[in-house]
Amino acid sequence: MKVIKNALKRIFPPMLRQVYRKIQYKIFGIEATFKGMNTSDIFDKIYEDGIWGKDEFGRLTSGSGSNSFDVVKPYVEAVKVEIKTLGCTKIVDLGCGDFSVGKNFIDNCSKYVACDISSVILEQNRKNYQCENLKFKKINLAEDELPKGDLAFVRQVLQHLSNAEIKKFVDYVNKVKPYRYLLVTEHIPSVKRFIPNIDKPSGSNIRFLLNSGIELHKDPFLLEYKSKRIICQVNKKTVGADAVIRSTFYELT
Repeated sequence: MKVIKNALKRIFPPMLRQVYRKIQYKIFGIEATFKGMNTSDIFDKIYEDGIWGKDEFGRLTSGSGSNSFDVVKPYVEAVKVEIKTLGCTKIVDLGCGDFSVGKNFIDNCSKYVACDISSVILEQNRKNYQCENLKFKKINLAEDELPKGDLAFVRQVLQHLSNAEIKKFVDYVNKVKPYRYLLVTEHIPSVKRFIPNIDKPSGSNIRFLLNSGIELHKDPFLLEYKSKRIICQVNKKTVGADAVIRSTFYELT
């Protein structure tokens, strides 16, 4: 396999390699395991099968992006500054996963609504975390009415969803305007010429394999916003290539 990959690098220039990866994706299907399943069942299976891993106690996790100290620490520090500066009292976490990141903000707000589409991970969270100002709720962010709040987190969630589901989410936010601020964290290639928003089926993998990543303010999503800025960016190698985990803070219209 390594010999084949090295040969491809020599034969195909960068743009053609991107085309090759897209063709490979179309033919073999990165998310073929989940074909025919609805989104809720997909993410239940991901957690039930431990696809994103388990900790030393056997508890299900949301992967290294939520449990790596080098990734989580700068994110938590940056977000706490924003919460305090902007006076955000109600926080909505859309895709809370194993809650190893969200738990850091419970004491920084009067109400924290932690949402996820997976009943499996929500059941584990309810056993492990109980606070007066914390509520766990099952939500499909592409289909359901979303809890309102000052600030919503969508941390490394959209990268696992299809463009159709992301578009439904953005259209809802643009129309209903449930939040003053939206913080979107995505795992993307660090190269300048990556292609934003390539479509993929919903599942455990991300667009990085296609030299792509999610940028909500670009086609076909077109999130409406007053301003945006990057508040945290962490370098993280993925499958041997350079990547970043970028957190973009949007002030919404």
